[in-house]
Amino acid sequence: MGSTVFGEARGAQTGGARHADDRGALRSRLGAAGRLVGSLARSVGAPVEGERDGQRSRPAAEADAMRRAREGAIEVVVEAGETVFDIAARHGVSTASLLALNGLGWRSQLQRGQIVLVKPNADRPAAVPVADELHRHRVGDDESVSSIAQRHGVSTAAVLLANGLSRGSAVRSGQQLVIPVPNLRRSGSGAVRLSGEMLDNARTIAEVGRLAGVPDDGVVIALTAAMQDSSLHNLAFGEGDAVGLFQQRPSRGWGDGAVLCDPRRAATAFFGGSGSGVVAPATGLLDVGGWEFMSVGEAAHAVQRTSSPAAYGKWERCARGWLADLDRTRA
Repeated sequence: MGSTVFGEARGAQTGGARHADDRGALRSRLGAAGRLVGSLARSVGAPVEGERDGQRSRPAAEADAMRRAREGAIEVVVEAGETVFDIAARHGVSTASLLALNGLGWRSQLQRGQIVLVKPNADRPAAVPVADELHRHRVGDDESVSSIAQRHGVSTAAVLLANGLSRGSAVRSGQQLVIPVPNLRRSGSGAVRLSGEMLDNARTIAEVGRLAGVPDDGVVIALTAAMQDSSLHNLAFGEGDAVGLFQQRPSRGWGDGAVLCDPRRAATAFFGGSGSGVVAPATGLLDVGGWEFMSVGEAAHAVQRTSSPAAYGKWERCARGWLADLDRTRA
């Protein structure tokens, strides 16, 4: 019996030691697991105290930036069928800035009655520099930008520009496009006032013409052509491979595309003559036989061959006013 008691006591001691070892092993494993979790947390970027403070301040900074960006913005209620491009063109702002201000993407669809923020350009004069009436056209089945432009007697480039589109942009049936239709009811150069890029480009055309010895009528023809085909903007896009002030096409003999995006070189190509670099089938103004005896519209059409003589001719009165204004400022 004594041996039994001794054996039981020894077994109890052994069992206690074993349990103690088990508890130690468990604590060791828990400690290792804790260290592993901590290591993983650090490896995935668990913030330290300073980082947590930074994370709390970042949204506030972003909110402040957005609030500053929206200062001076106005609320515009979306009308039925209006797109982001319509609203941007109507208010004279870039499509990209309107999208950014409202947190929208290029494929965002607007709903009737939706509120869109627009921040008017502070540098933009109160009166639109080009007195165009912005008409709307709802795209029909099988219509393209070029066919719509031809239907309204304006250039493809002008329609692309007015709607914030680029070469190759597709339009869908039911979409509304802004069509810049010139309002020439008023007479004189005040019918369409030039400013900014348009004025600079008109000045360049006149300077190139004067240096080439082109008479006033020839410079007027060049101004009407550039106004009709690009709205006097130096565009990097147009119908097909057309580029620049005169929407000249490299594939039609007008020269290299990069060269034609230089307003001065484009004007030189338009006037033509020796050294212009123009090759057939393109024909510069000075190379058109009897251009001096044509109407302004007919002469511009003979060079450009894109719009009708009447489409170019409607700008004659304005172009003569612009040239007179440029001559006065030069003097």
